[in-house]
Amino acid sequence: MTGNFQKIINNFTHWGKNCDNLHAALVIGSQARTDNKADKYSDLDIIMFVDDPALFLASDQWLKDIGEYHISFIENTMGGLKERRVLFGGALDVDFIIVPTDKMDALGGGMATEILQSGYRILVDKIGLQEKLPLISTEKQPSALPTQQDFTNLTNDFWYHSVWTAKKLKRGEIWAAKFCVDSYMKWQLLSIIEHHARTMHGAEYNTWYGGRFIDKWAEPWILEKLAECFAHYNKDDIKNALLATMDLFRMVATQIADKLEFEYPYEADNFATTWVRRFI
Repeated sequence: MTGNFQKIINNFTHWGKNCDNLHAALVIGSQARTDNKADKYSDLDIIMFVDDPALFLASDQWLKDIGEYHISFIENTMGGLKERRVLFGGALDVDFIIVPTDKMDALGGGMATEILQSGYRILVDKIGLQEKLPLISTEKQPSALPTQQDFTNLTNDFWYHSVWTAKKLKRGEIWAAKFCVDSYMKWQLLSIIEHHARTMHGAEYNTWYGGRFIDKWAEPWILEKLAECFAHYNKDDIKNALLATMDLFRMVATQIADKLEFEYPYEADNFATTWVRRFI
């Protein structure tokens, strides 16, 4: 753990042990990982198991016992949970993930287990968390390779939205077109790049989540082509970014199809690509 957060950790631990509504808390993320460890730009992620989440979401007054803070707000996070994101003095950012104690078992499986497998540190434990977490963090995860159905749905979704973006661009809806090509379609592109990495390197290959450390785990040729896939706020640049995104998606997806012996939706690709290039 980076030293800048130690005072916050100490204050939180002291406060938490004396807070009747808090039953357990642990640090996850970069401050607890054994690889890709925290640096001076990292945040601090704390999961809190509480009886009444509303007490910590409706008000931020409880933060005064932890440290001086300047910004605090609520955001949705993994598994339909909510977190309070806080900027303390020195621009130290801490995410408090609020979990009802009766939903602790929901931590098992999926992204939560993957995060725990990367490392955690217990701060407060009034309910035997020390015995439960090792069992959760060693659960074997299902294969991360896509099925034919997953692959087909993702590729068809992508090609549909390439046409949708071109229509918005032609209509002059610059915001909508840029948002789609640089947000929605980029999440689809990220998904196919993740599938590609695991297809080429094995189902257990770590692609992290949300594009984290993509510059380390993705293929160099993919990273090189990504530079052409993002747009400035003007029609020509959005058009070029859209076409570059389509080309990269196709290159990645067809390699996956060849490797896994999947059927690639050439009809969808050909229709969308021909239509977009003619239309814009």
